[in-house]
Amino acid sequence: MVAVSRPAASAAVLDRGRLEMMPGGDRESPRFVYHAARQLQLEPAERLIRQASERSSAKAKAALKAVVEELASREYEVVAAGIVAGNRPLTAPLEEVLGSHSLVHAAEGELFRGAIRSAVQALGIPVTDVRAKELHARAAATLGVTDAKVVQTLAEIGRVSGRPWAKDHKDACLAALIALLA
Repeated sequence: MVAVSRPAASAAVLDRGRLEMMPGGDRESPRFVYHAARQLQLEPAERLIRQASERSSAKAKAALKAVVEELASREYEVVAAGIVAGNRPLTAPLEEVLGSHSLVHAAEGELFRGAIRSAVQALGIPVTDVRAKELHARAAATLGVTDAKVVQTLAEIGRVSGRPWAKDHKDACLAALIALLA
């Protein structure tokens, strides 16, 4: 999660962190729920996934609400959210997903993105999805700059905001900037 300020040309990171939606080490609610579901029959697998989805949505909502409130205490209003979406929608039935290791990974990502999307919408914040493979090109088009300028801008934002400034932070920052200008 990366919160940025406007204007996009001189954006500043206001907050950043990781949303812990499925803590590890709990047998009842495993972190990698689709991997765990592969070991179950279809009905218990569906139940496990549904419960994990509900838990992760609730945790995401609580975490994002806390961020929104903290930003409000500093007189910032959250007006938009951007989510880096998967490159292809996951449309396969659960049985097929559980039978494919690559689809299991896609489903894991979609579960967490769905939890974040649900939490943001529950907080009344407009959300913009940006496909991962389109992120840089869409950012360049939205900001009206070249792809090289996008990379330069991200580097400048990272220098000012400090470490860590990993790929997921950069991607979240771009999604936030796109959402601000959508």
